[in-house]
Amino acid sequence: MSVGANIKKRRYELKMSQQELADAMGYKTRSTIAKIESGENDVSHRKLHKFAAVLDTTAEALLSGSFSATYTAAEGESIKGKNTVIVLAGGKSGRNRQNIPSQFINVNGRPILMHTLMAYQEHPAIGDIYVVCLKGWESIARAYAEQFKITKLKGIITGGNSGIDSLKNGIDGIKHKLSPNDLIIIQESTRPMVTGELISALIRSATEKGSATVCHSMNDYVQFDTSADRAKYVDRNAVIALQSPEAHKLSVIDAVFKKAKLSGHTMNETCFTMLMYNLGYNINFIEGNINNIKITREEDIAAFAARVRDWS
Repeated sequence: MSVGANIKKRRYELKMSQQELADAMGYKTRSTIAKIESGENDVSHRKLHKFAAVLDTTAEALLSGSFSATYTAAEGESIKGKNTVIVLAGGKSGRNRQNIPSQFINVNGRPILMHTLMAYQEHPAIGDIYVVCLKGWESIARAYAEQFKITKLKGIITGGNSGIDSLKNGIDGIKHKLSPNDLIIIQESTRPMVTGELISALIRSATEKGSATVCHSMNDYVQFDTSADRAKYVDRNAVIALQSPEAHKLSVIDAVFKKAKLSGHTMNETCFTMLMYNLGYNINFIEGNINNIKITREEDIAAFAARVRDWS
């Protein structure tokens, strides 16, 4: 892992926000910390030692990523059964050049779907996991879950014709087991780099506001809107990209699907957050990580495989 990633890891262990670390380091805004953690900004030798002092560790530990502490859940996050995960594995990309769905491609001895499930298997705040699976692949998913000891997996549900249809299948299959205030986390199977810290942040935000969606800022790039005759510059500081996961209370999900049905809305959105947006709901965004990539193309597989080797 990079120095920036190790700084982020240590900050999470100490339950510090980016702003708190920025204040301690003497930076004016948290954006400097965000750029260091994402790898955009380098860390000088002098700054490395200051980071080590502020984070109560050593420069050597920040270089290696070996700290004496490990990730611990925030207070109240260890409650089992409070948060349910639906992993959407019903798609089949034609761009990966592998002749099988991306979620079943093997990377470092484990299918991508299992890499994703392990993040939730290991998180203390997660109760039950359900996979909405591409039709015909259900038994394969189940066999892999048994092989990799995904003990929180409680069911595999056949997917629909689209992402929203698949989610609706999943919700309809489990809602009788839940209460209106329970959180449902919706995770794409092909985003295997979701972290425990991101899951925790999502749970906290959705618990407080009823709904939350992970995004990442696009301020590293110049943006243009080309829909008109003349391209128009878009303020890159105001542009974000949707990611996964997202989390919503069951009552919110029920209300959105009910409104869609009553209004005759054609549900062809790519994710639940876009369905909410198109129906006029406000969206609560939380900052994710640019490394939380979606495995769609051949180059995405290579990038993820390289990162997995770095973790090994």
